[in-house]
Amino acid sequence: MCACGKLLNYRHYLHEKIAYDAYLVDANILIYAFESRSARRKYCQAILTLNTQSISIATTRQIIEEVGSIIEKNLPETLLIYTVGKIPNDLTEIKTNFFKQPSIADLSLVQAAYEHPEIRGIITYDKDFARIATAGLVERKSSINLSFALE
Repeated sequence: MCACGKLLNYRHYLHEKIAYDAYLVDANILIYAFESRSARRKYCQAILTLNTQSISIATTRQIIEEVGSIIEKNLPETLLIYTVGKIPNDLTEIKTNFFKQPSIADLSLVQAAYEHPEIRGIITYDKDFARIATAGLVERKSSINLSFALE
């Protein structure tokens, strides 16, 4: 919110400086992409290899640590990896009324999206992610449509 009372859309303001749109992938996308018996394998592999001049696929260092070194060794070289420092207390204190509470890896995706204006969304199959991220930031789509939550 500007001191003048207007809401500043930083993506619009920085449009000239943003050369590409980035989409973060959750751990489940990485796991399904390399799991040979997964019905979602081909879709997740297609997401990981989707890199053009205007779209990049990325994740965070915390997600890489969560999935393990075997998957990390097989990741495409084009996958961007964001390093998120300390996650602020107001984000780590997010609690849900449901069984699953946000992990540090989940919160790292939200923090990276907050810190980097080029990030347009988070791609995940995690149906609980909408409960983890704050209301109003999550948009659900019902197809593989580069958005926040995949069903």
